[in-house]
Amino acid sequence: MTSQSDIAYIKKEYDKIRNLFSAGQFKKVIEKTKILLIKDPSQATFYNYLGLSYSHLRKPDIAEKFLLKGLEVHPNNMSLLVNLGSVLRVTQDFDGAEKALKKVLEQNPNHFTALCNLANLKRDLNKDHEATKLYEKAYKIDKTNVTLLANLSITYQTIGDFNKCKKILEEMEILSPKKTIQDKIYSSFHKYSENDEHQKLMITKSLDPQIPNYEKINLYFSLSKSYSDQKKHEKSCEFFIKGNKEKRKTLLNYSTDYENKLYNIISEKFKNFQFSNIQNSNQPQLIFIVGLPRSGTTLLHQIISSHTKVFGAGELPIMRSSFIENVLKKDWLDEFLEDAELRKKMSDKIYNKFKLHHQNQIILDKAPLNFQWIGFIKLLFPNAKIIHSKRNLKDTALSIYKNVFEDINMPWSYDQEELVEFINIYENFIKFWHSKIPNYIYDCKYEELVSNQAKETKKLINFCNLDWDEKCLDYTKNTSGIKTISLSQARQPIYKSSVNLSEFYKDKLKFLNKL
Repeated sequence: MTSQSDIAYIKKEYDKIRNLFSAGQFKKVIEKTKILLIKDPSQATFYNYLGLSYSHLRKPDIAEKFLLKGLEVHPNNMSLLVNLGSVLRVTQDFDGAEKALKKVLEQNPNHFTALCNLANLKRDLNKDHEATKLYEKAYKIDKTNVTLLANLSITYQTIGDFNKCKKILEEMEILSPKKTIQDKIYSSFHKYSENDEHQKLMITKSLDPQIPNYEKINLYFSLSKSYSDQKKHEKSCEFFIKGNKEKRKTLLNYSTDYENKLYNIISEKFKNFQFSNIQNSNQPQLIFIVGLPRSGTTLLHQIISSHTKVFGAGELPIMRSSFIENVLKKDWLDEFLEDAELRKKMSDKIYNKFKLHHQNQIILDKAPLNFQWIGFIKLLFPNAKIIHSKRNLKDTALSIYKNVFEDINMPWSYDQEELVEFINIYENFIKFWHSKIPNYIYDCKYEELVSNQAKETKKLINFCNLDWDEKCLDYTKNTSGIKTISLSQARQPIYKSSVNLSEFYKDKLKFLNKL
């Protein structure tokens, strides 16, 4: 039984822990909370603080352990269940996350945080219409939560309901006029013309000294897009250079040494490995679209996922999360290449994650940076198809540099020299895999695709060992959710205006001449 002196001590320390957590001092929170748990292991709050702190420190496995310990003491504690759902979502245990969150909603169908977290999970699984309904239910409970409003607007945008999206963005502007996420979202699908009112609003906000620089990053890239729509390339260039400089300032301690190290390890270990040259003519279980971002991967995704047998899952983190940490561990890659049983277990585990998105269709993953894992894919899924989206490097580099990305794995995109360096690494990877696995990767040239859509589309579908489907020619009717910055373009018929667009910028952007 906890003594009165312990209760007084715990109460005093609890206030300190709460303040430390608010200040982001997560290691100190963990240190103090573990001491308090020894004195009183019945407090659900302590398990929550431990779980949340480890989650913030990107140690989800340890976070899960403490949250489960808390649930042993308090099986129906809604805070513990919600936080467990969030942690399991990060580790891609979607079934476990959904069970935890639904257990909360069984107790309280209007639990705001559980509704939002379950909606986030549904978005991860590309179940965007289910996500929309959950966000809408949460919206009826609280119409002032800006994070919810942002997620709801993005979901409307994903499913192509731009009118509802615009309405939510207008509400966000009223609630938080010093924020800029609403400007970024709106600019992604709005077509700007002369004297555009939203462009004027963004200019005013960009000059407001009360709006911090990190918020202005969204404005700079959005203004750049607005001037690009108006064919004012010099003005567009001025703003995306500003945006990149501000964004790069937020990325401390980054260099391309990490990506170079990754390439060197993988190429060295695979150098003497012999792949099987057997070509499989069966329909694939998985299709991967790889390449540089902004190289046409979203267009390819929309075309191929229009096929009745293919489910377009968008950009999935599955391959990266399965390998990125393991590859850097000593001897792990040697074991992977030598141990067929290890590969079989990994193959089954990874495949089950893909099938969570759809049980009965071929899964299409368009995460561009999967070009790093082409050899791994060949070993784990011999029947998979790899389509490499290949576009003029100067046009691709320009398109990357003109945009700000949600993907945290692209810090190299905000500095001209680092962008050139990463493109060199990408080219090295593609050349390496082509040499190691001849005739395995299909190079689809963006310029040829937009010039001769029917011919190139038929070649793509044939490469995938699929019967021809006329729907692939009219991909604009594809209802697959689009979550990339290419969403507005991907819902339009094929256009050629982006071909050789870099010519307008070559004098302003000297790095283009290095490609």
